[in-house]
Amino acid sequence: MTVLETDDALLRALAQGDSRLLDDDLTWVDADGRMFDKPKVLTDRPKPLLEGSERDVHRYGPLATVRAEAGKRHVLRIWVDRGDGGRLLVWHEVVQTGAAHGPGRKEWDNPCFTLPYTPRNAHERDCLASWQELERAVMRHDPDEWARHIAEEFIVAGAARRHTKADRYNVIAEQRRTNANSAPAPLISARLDRFGDAMLMRCEHQPFHGKAARVSRVFVRCDGLWQMAVSFQTARADAPVVTI
Repeated sequence: MTVLETDDALLRALAQGDSRLLDDDLTWVDADGRMFDKPKVLTDRPKPLLEGSERDVHRYGPLATVRAEAGKRHVLRIWVDRGDGGRLLVWHEVVQTGAAHGPGRKEWDNPCFTLPYTPRNAHERDCLASWQELERAVMRHDPDEWARHIAEEFIVAGAARRHTKADRYNVIAEQRRTNANSAPAPLISARLDRFGDAMLMRCEHQPFHGKAARVSRVFVRCDGLWQMAVSFQTARADAPVVTI
């Protein structure tokens, strides 16, 4: 089956309580930032945010991303083929509310220079190094360096924004003009999983003011450089408001 055919089959299967298309390592993040693993989905399945909307598909070797949106509602589904057909690995929902995080910082060490995560191999090390270069470019208002680490099909979706690569480039250029505070939110925890030339990052960030957010990202290696292809970010409604 094609990715879209498998995606269609998933939506039908979920309605019938069929779990065969769910990967054992599934993470499902709903629009409130609650996270469900496969057993939890089977016993207390959250209602899907979107069903039947137009979808955008990208393949990265054994990984595939399916992105659907309707107005301010966005869903990212990440599929993995472990040799026995596609299985849903990530379901991540975002609702744009227009809410932005509180005041940022001009500079910050984590994640630009240090990380609360130790890479397990050279692939993770190289991917994280590229990501840190990307984040330093954001902090230093360097849109051209940032763009070098970003895939052409890039989409970032969060409560405050849904940006393409061009959108985000223009934001960073404007931040340079205004000398804005733009240090990225510190990383709390992360998990990386490599699938050939694709890397899945499931992590949590703590804004300088606000609630912690769950984030799902996919990086793809192109000509030896890891580039970010998609980033979905959902604040945890159950998290306390924190000021750093």
